[in-house]
Amino acid sequence: MISSLAYAIILMGCSDDMTLCREMTRDKRVFATLQECERTEAMVLQSDVALEIDYPVVATKCAAGAKKFARKGATDIDG
Repeated sequence: MISSLAYAIILMGCSDDMTLCREMTRDKRVFATLQECERTEAMVLQSDVALEIDYPVVATKCAAGAKKFARKGATDIDG
């Protein structure tokens, strides 16, 4: 059986103390494993999109969901 689970990188704008974070955008890429997603997070933090987010802290997280969820609202976050 083929799994429909996928991972997407979500960029978040956060407060200084990281207690409040807001999802800003999702990377258009969909990753088959959590490890693939996590290997790409550092690169996404250096992208033009991440650098333009007007929050004290910009963070990423790899979110699991169906492929449809991961692609929803997709934005190209390649450098």
